[in-house]
This record gives sequence, structure tokens and C-alpha cells, in this order.
Amino acid sequence: MIHVGVGHSQSLSTTEAAERATRMAMGNAGIAKADLAIVFATINYQVEYQELYQAVQANSSCDELIGCSGMTILTSAGEFEGEPAIAVMVLRSEELSAISFAAQGTEPEISAQIQAQIQPEIRDNSLLVIFPDIRAVNPAELVSHIDSDGAALPIVGAAVSGDATGAQMYHWKGEQATESGATGVLLTGNFSTEIGVAQGCQPIGKPREVTKADGRVIFELDGEPALDSFKGTLQLLTQDDIRRSGGTVFVGIAMDAENRNPTRGDFLIRNLVGINEQHAALAASEEVTEGQLVQFHLRNPAAAAEEIQAIIAQLAEKTQAQPPAFGLYFNCLGRGKGLYGAANHDISIIQDKFPGLPIIGFFGNSEFAPIGGRNFSHAYTGVFVLCSAN
Repeated sequence: MIHVGVGHSQSLSTTEAAERATRMAMGNAGIAKADLAIVFATINYQVEYQELYQAVQANSSCDELIGCSGMTILTSAGEFEGEPAIAVMVLRSEELSAISFAAQGTEPEISAQIQAQIQPEIRDNSLLVIFPDIRAVNPAELVSHIDSDGAALPIVGAAVSGDATGAQMYHWKGEQATESGATGVLLTGNFSTEIGVAQGCQPIGKPREVTKADGRVIFELDGEPALDSFKGTLQLLTQDDIRRSGGTVFVGIAMDAENRNPTRGDFLIRNLVGINEQHAALAASEEVTEGQLVQFHLRNPAAAAEEIQAIIAQLAEKTQAQPPAFGLYFNCLGRGKGLYGAANHDISIIQDKFPGLPIIGFFGNSEFAPIGGRNFSHAYTGVFVLCSAN
């Protein structure tokens, strides 16, 4: 059994906020001592991080504290967008082990340090949660370097955020709060994981097979020039479609070669970065291979709202027989009120399908989740992670 509780506070006193959030979490978990405390906080509490740590530790009896700053913090109680907040999740279980880590230096050093700390602890059932600083690492490269064995280990999480300028961002492990580098936690044990990825996109046209490609350049789709296929798809759009999406079209790449009928959640959404009129080719920001299916997509608020509904409904169905013990939700800074025009959009949908489920997360600068069995860095994405005791 996994005992989990979540709490939050918006008190402007760091000590008081951390105490209240931790006590609420411990009470909701029904435990006297926690094995792990996950803590996210808005940047205004960072100047008194020692007080934050001491309050969480004193009220949870837990030295294993991991987390980071976020421009927006969220729990099952709501998304505290534009407001100060501290959120605490506590966990205790004989079924689950948590190994927290911190890494500093240049990008190759950071990924090497993470691998060295987690590699001996990885088991069949493992989940890696990471909070890197994009000022120190390229998110896509970090995931690629950690994921040298090809997604045998699912990687989730988000890049830290902080103030509006991006100049102040922190992550922490135990008593230490630092800038740059990365922190995170490896969860292992007798549990199972379901991950939903909402990329806020509406598919247009139909999936097409890549019949000629070289690296990131697509020359042919279904045997016709890729540029002709793209132009034909654009003719399906209305002026309203173009207006709501800002005129930007993306390419969705189906990452599971066995799935010949991909739907939302099966595509890796990437930018189209170039057009070659001479060769009637398209360039994507991700490598493609011949035989893969691709589909063009638009990103807009209506598509995002529809997709998150569909993804959460799918996860609710998948976990009916094995209800989750807790959830993690990592949202993009480009979503929230700025996308939907209303507060608490995504968390309300999640709570409707998972009432009472302890959830914690934040809005990040980049999000991490597997698609089609491979780990990727994403943008403008919501990643919902569900963990259930086996």
C-alpha cells in the first residue's frame, strides 16, 4: 500500500506556509513519518529556503526532500497561477523506494552524474522524475543522454521555472537549494505507471506514410512530394482554423511503428522548420524514418481543451481496475489561463475523473514524457502521471 497526502498554503510567511502545507499533507496521508517529500514553491519563498526545508522536515520527519521552484504551483486543490503558493506531497510505503539526486556542471557532466546515481537502483518497475534548469542543459539532449537504453526507464517531469524573466529559478535536494544543474527522484518498487501526454493539437487531414526521407528532411508522403501533400492539407483549413492557431502548422510523428492507426497521444508534435521548393520537401525539428506515419496538426485552445479531456478519460478507463494512489501533473507555462482564458482548466478536468486523488505539480519551461516507448522533451504540453500500487 502507498500512503500519500498532498497539502498547500498561500501564507506569505515561508515557515508558516511550509508548516501548514506539510501538516495538511501528513494528515491527508494518515502517517506520522514520510519516506519522501516532494515540494514545489513559487519564487518568493526561495530567499528563505532553509526555513522552508526545516519546516517540512520537522513536520514530516523526512530528510528526503526533493523539488523546485515554479512560476505556477498546482495541487488537487487548484492551479495557483499568478499567486504565491507552497505545495507538499508526502509518501510512505514498503512497496516503493525513492532515490533522490542532484547534479551540477555542464550538460555532459550532469547527465553522467544522474546516470551514475540512478543506474545501480533501476528495477523493472521504475520511474525517473527530473527537474532540470534549461540555463544549464538542453532538455532534449539531457533526455537523450540519460535515455541511452531506449525508454526502458520512463522519464517524466518538467524544467524548473521561477520569475517571469527566467532569471530566478531554483531546485532543491534536502538542505541544498541551487541554480543550474538538475535534481530529481527515481521511484522503484511494486507499482505501475500510466502516463498521458496532452500536446494541445488538432490533427488535420489524415496520417500519411513517409516514403522518402533523409534525417529531418521529408521528401515524400504516400509516394507524393511532401510539399504537395502539405499544401493539399492546408486547403482543408478554414480562416477560423488559421486565426485560432496563429497560422502555425506542426507535424505529428507516430513513434510506435506497430501502431498503424495512431490517434491523439500517439504523435510526437514537432515544428516544421523549413520548406525546400526545389525538392518539394519539408524539414522537421525531429528525425523521421521511412515507414513512419506522420500527420499535420494545429495547436489552439479548442484543440487543447478537447485533447486534455480525451487523454484524461483514457487514463481513467485504463486505471479502473487498479486505481491510482497519486498523480503528478507537469504543465507548460504556455498553457493555463493564457491558453484557455480561465483558471484551473486542466486540474478541474483531472479532478472530475479522479476525485480526491492526491496530485502535485507545476508549470515548467519544458516537459518530459515518453511517446511510443521513447522518452522526449516536449513544449506546450501537459503530462499527467498516475502511480498505482500493484
